[in-house]
Amino acid sequence: MERAPLAIVWPCRLSVAEYAAAGKRIDVPRQACPDCGRTLAWWSGYWRWLRDRVAVRVWVRRGRCRTCRRTHVLLPDLVHERRLDSVEVIGEALERSIGGRGMRKVAAAIDVPTSTVRDWRRRHRARAPALLARFAGLAVGLGDDLADLPTTLEAAALAALAAAWARARDRVAGVAASMWRFWNVVCGGRGLVTNTSPRLGTARTPG
Repeated sequence: MERAPLAIVWPCRLSVAEYAAAGKRIDVPRQACPDCGRTLAWWSGYWRWLRDRVAVRVWVRRGRCRTCRRTHVLLPDLVHERRLDSVEVIGEALERSIGGRGMRKVAAAIDVPTSTVRDWRRRHRARAPALLARFAGLAVGLGDDLADLPTTLEAAALAALAAAWARARDRVAGVAASMWRFWNVVCGGRGLVTNTSPRLGTARTPG
């Protein structure tokens, strides 16, 4: 049975507005096939909507491996797989709600439905053990001792993410432009997927 195309998330230095304005002229770095490591060839792409307070249409390129003959979606790090809102909007909502603000207040602040914020939080809560393990391991591997992590899983996952991003910025060239874009790259665009398995996507871990 043929497997579904994988999403490969790449660090993008543009804002949502800049990315949308570039249209099909977006410059995507060459990517390696996650199966065989060969360089992917461009394979057209598709338009999709992305909301960052306002909704814009953005072009998402596809790549195709000439050896494996599989296509892969090449997502900029500002786009989460199967989510309308940008990752920075999603991240802001998660930080506010995990920090203790009510869902309605968070939704009003970022201008999205309360049900949307509630769904993001529910999925993040389900993923928190895997997210904590992934980012704690990454932070320690980059030299952080992760002292005094919060006792709740979700808050600890956020603290580990912040530590890993801070260390990565010091040690890795071309790391993602924001903490939530970094989260999206490491999770391979699947940080809020429905499957609660520890597998968090196919992106390469910075190192």
